[in-house]
Amino acid sequence: MNHDVDVAIVGGGFGGSLLALVLRRAGLRVALIDRGSHPRFAIGESSTPIANLVLGDLCREYDLPRIAPLTKHGTWQGTYPQIVSGIKRGFSYFHHVAGQPFATDADHSTELLVAASSSEQSSDTHWLRQDVDAFLFREAESAGALCFEQTDVVELEPSGAGVALLLKFVVPPSGSHQVPAEGGATNLRARFVVDGSGEGRFLARRLGIGDKTHELKTQSRTVFAHFGDVTRWQQCLQASEISVADHPFECDHAALHHVFDGGWMWQLRFNDETVSAGFVQDLSKPQVFAGSPLAGRGPTGDASEEWGLWLDRFPSIAEQYAPSKVVRPKTGLRATGRMQRKLANAVGPWWAMLPNTAGFIDPLHSSGIAHTLCGIERLSRILVHHLGRDDLLTQLQVYEAHVLAEVELIDLLVSGCFAAMGEFRLFGAMSMLYFAAATSYERARIASTGPFAPAFLRADEPGWREVVSRMWRRLQAVLRELEGSTGKRRQAIIGSFETELANAVQPFNVVGLCDPTLKNMYRHSALPE
Repeated sequence: MNHDVDVAIVGGGFGGSLLALVLRRAGLRVALIDRGSHPRFAIGESSTPIANLVLGDLCREYDLPRIAPLTKHGTWQGTYPQIVSGIKRGFSYFHHVAGQPFATDADHSTELLVAASSSEQSSDTHWLRQDVDAFLFREAESAGALCFEQTDVVELEPSGAGVALLLKFVVPPSGSHQVPAEGGATNLRARFVVDGSGEGRFLARRLGIGDKTHELKTQSRTVFAHFGDVTRWQQCLQASEISVADHPFECDHAALHHVFDGGWMWQLRFNDETVSAGFVQDLSKPQVFAGSPLAGRGPTGDASEEWGLWLDRFPSIAEQYAPSKVVRPKTGLRATGRMQRKLANAVGPWWAMLPNTAGFIDPLHSSGIAHTLCGIERLSRILVHHLGRDDLLTQLQVYEAHVLAEVELIDLLVSGCFAAMGEFRLFGAMSMLYFAAATSYERARIASTGPFAPAFLRADEPGWREVVSRMWRRLQAVLRELEGSTGKRRQAIIGSFETELANAVQPFNVVGLCDPTLKNMYRHSALPE
C-alpha cells in the first residue's frame, strides 16, 4: 500500500504529535510514525510560563480549541481531569550538605523560591507525559494524520521532489487507528521529513550527521522514577520546626529542587499524589564523589542500589522518601549515562529536527517543553508558508541557527549553576541569569503584536549572550579565588560577584530579581494573569 503526504514526522511524543496536529489544521497531509505505542512512560514534565504562552499562541494561530485548556492548571482540570497533571506555581530550591539534615535561617540562606504563576487557577503545570503524549497523538489522528504506532522506518531514500520511506510494523497492527498494510509493511512518500525522535536521533543515524556533544560544558547523568507515598517537603520542614510563612507559594506546588555540591534532585508532584523524582549527578566534579560508591556510576549499574546511596547521603531527603515506593515505570528505577547531546546540523533540504532531537542539556531549568514548543511554532510556519518554494532551505537555516544557539545558551545557563552548587549564594546568583532571560522573554512576547520571532530565552540577542558568557567566565575566576578562602574574605568575594551579576542583568531585569532585601523569596516574578 502506498501513501503520499506532505510531511512525515518520526517520533510520536508530545512534540511530534502537536506538530502533526498543527500542520493538519493548516491543511497539510501528515504522517506520524512512532516505534512505540501509547500510553508509555516518559519524563520531561515541567511546563513554564513561556511554554503556556507559546502553546496558547499555537492554539489561536491554528484554531485548536481542544488543546487550549492545557495552557493553565485551572482550565486543564476543568476540562480534562482524567489527564493527570500537577500544579506548578514556580521554582523552589533547598540547599543540602552531605551527611547533615537540612537547615536554614531567618534570611533563607539555604532556600530560594521564585514565583512563576499568580494563583493555582492560572498556574503552570507538570505534565504526566504518558497521558499528555497519548492525548496529543490521538488528537493528531482525529485531525486526519496518518498515525503509525509500533512501526519502524526501515528505508529512507530522497528521490526527486520527495522522500520515499518504507515502514515496517514492529508489532502487527490491531485497531482502527492503525493504517492497514500488506505483508507487515507499507510505502510512504513525503515531501519533507521531521525528526521528533529525541534521543533516538533517527535522522542523525541515517544521514551520518556529526556529533558535537564534546563542545558542551554541562556533564550530568540521572537516576529517576515516579513514586507514590512521598511526604510533602513542606511537611518535612514543618516537622523540623522550619517556618514556611515567608514562602510565596507552597514549595511542593513547584519544580522543587534539592541542591547540593555535585548535583541536584528534582521533584514534580502530580494531582494523583505521585511524584516524578530524580537525582542528577554532576560528572564534571569527580572529586565530590571520590571514595564514594556513587563514583563512576552509569546506566549499567543497579538503579535501586544507587537510589539508596543517594538517600544515605542526604538524611532529610531520606526521611521524606522513607514511606515511598516506585509506581512508574513498571520496570522500576532507571539510570542513564551522560544526558547531554548536540548535533552539528538540525536541518537539510528535505528535513528538519525538533529542538529536543538536535540537542539536550539537562532538566535543571525546566526548559525542555518550552524549547520544543518554540521549535514547533517556528518550524510549522516555515512548512506551511515555504514548503515547495525556492526559499525553503534559507528559512530552515534560520531555524537551525536559532535552535543551536538556544542549545548553547541553555548549556551556559545550566553549567554555570552546576559549577556553583557547592556555594548556594553563587548558585542563587547564577540562577538569576535564567530567570532574567525567561521573564524578559515572557514580557516581550506578551507585549508583541503579530507573530513573535525572537529565539527562546533571547538566544539570538548578542548583548544577552555576552552577559551570560561573561558571567560564566567570571564565575570560574571566582571559584578559583574562593579556594582556600574563609570567613569575611570568602563572603566579600561572593558579595562582589552578586553585585557584578546584578549590574550585568539590570537591562534585562523586568521583575526585580537580584534584590537582597527579598531574602530569596520572589513573589513578584509571577507572570501577570
